[in-house]
Amino acid sequence: MNPNAVVIETFDAKGMNVRELINVFHRSVHAIPNAIYSSEQKLAWAPDCLDASGWKTRLEAHPVWVARDEKNKECLGFIELDSEGDIECLYVCPRAQRQGIAKNLIVTAFEYLIQQYSDKRQWQVQASDAAYEFFIKLGFLPTQRNQIERFGVLLENTSMTKSII
Repeated sequence: MNPNAVVIETFDAKGMNVRELINVFHRSVHAIPNAIYSSEQKLAWAPDCLDASGWKTRLEAHPVWVARDEKNKECLGFIELDSEGDIECLYVCPRAQRQGIAKNLIVTAFEYLIQQYSDKRQWQVQASDAAYEFFIKLGFLPTQRNQIERFGVLLENTSMTKSII
């Protein structure tokens, strides 16, 4: 996959199928090696049955960008910012990972952040253990380890910040 053959679009709940994003989320979580998150943890994080209407409501409330294959329009990944401009989530489908798509989504979101949150000094993310090194390479620094319980299963991630002054 050539990153130049990828277009980044602003998410439009009326014109886009939220199931595409759910599918990317589900596939990317379940592709994480078991050495990082167990099968039980991945199933708690991304269960097989996800509420599309809940996802649609959440995505409509936040800035979201979608990476698509320019030729076949397939959804390859997406990034969502929360109401304060911090990274809520970033997922790229497994076959398109390590090809610059996540970085292009970050750059797009960062450009928006600078325009819309001019007083913001720190950009934050709760990085999964699978994404930790990616965010380190982008200049994010770890601030604390977190434990999150989902369906009775503990997951861990790391709070990270990047100075944007």
